[in-house]
Amino acid sequence: MGRLYYLIVLFIAFLIMVLYDLQGAFLLSLVMILTPLPLYFLERKLAPKLILTLSAPKSVRRGENLEVALTVKGPFSFLLASPDASLNGIPYETYEEENGKLTFYFEKEALHCGRVDLGKPSISWTDPFGLFHFHKEAAPSDCLVFPKQVGNAGSILESLRRLSASDEVEYFGATEYNPGDNPHLINWKITARKEDVFVRDSYPAESEKFVLAADYEENEEYRDIIGDALYSAGLALLSVPSSFRFAFTTKAGPVSQMIRTRDDWEEAIRGFLEAGQAQALRESPLSPYVPIVYLTGDPDPPVSPVLHPAIWCVAPDAPRAMLSGKGEIYEALGGGK
Repeated sequence: MGRLYYLIVLFIAFLIMVLYDLQGAFLLSLVMILTPLPLYFLERKLAPKLILTLSAPKSVRRGENLEVALTVKGPFSFLLASPDASLNGIPYETYEEENGKLTFYFEKEALHCGRVDLGKPSISWTDPFGLFHFHKEAAPSDCLVFPKQVGNAGSILESLRRLSASDEVEYFGATEYNPGDNPHLINWKITARKEDVFVRDSYPAESEKFVLAADYEENEEYRDIIGDALYSAGLALLSVPSSFRFAFTTKAGPVSQMIRTRDDWEEAIRGFLEAGQAQALRESPLSPYVPIVYLTGDPDPPVSPVLHPAIWCVAPDAPRAMLSGKGEIYEALGGGK
């Protein structure tokens, strides 16, 4: 009805009361005036009982779009007149009503990897007469945004080998042929690129030949670079194939995981995004004899004195870093942005 129309109703009710000195006229005017009030109090009772649920995919890849749904349900939800929902002040794209339940859909682009805040959902509505406005907010939610693969495996492996200062093997996933090695294990792809003959790596699955370590950075741009470089480096190692160890830290302490398969790596990245913190190598149980590449945004990160990692720092002009700044890191990866 709207407030303007209600004022007209009030004026008409007043005229009826003045012009007709009858009990029926008085009661009619009273009904015209007071009819919206019960609905107002009913709406006030309804608001606390409304349940707002925000749902989104558990994870998405950086650069992709994700659909966020805000569901509203509760008793007498059919009394919600002109419902309007927003997510951090951004209006919904579409909505549907089914079985007394309203669902509003929002489209968001996953711009940055990590623990991404989806925003605070809210809904507003009026009573059926359009006289009173109501508003309710729900707790914010978040979503995990995975990094994306960049560069190429050949460039990444060469950079890891060079920057890790590893002399134990000539190439990830292969060792130099020695008399007695099984000729069926010759790695022809690597042999064709080298002067010597190489066989497929036969190190025990639990052996530690390489370590990737990373900090979870609050700076979104730094976190994107670290995430992309970390994820791509792990996939490059697994493509050889070569198992490796992944180290990061959480509030509960340091974490060290052996990675042998892509599923292992995806699960480890998820754990890092969910609970990772900074200063991954301040206190670490890692071996000082295993090459470590440490991705961080701290130009001077605290590192356990027994460790000597090759630092890849996403911040520019880091004096202790072997690679410093976005440009150098992406160049080492073989391209990307």
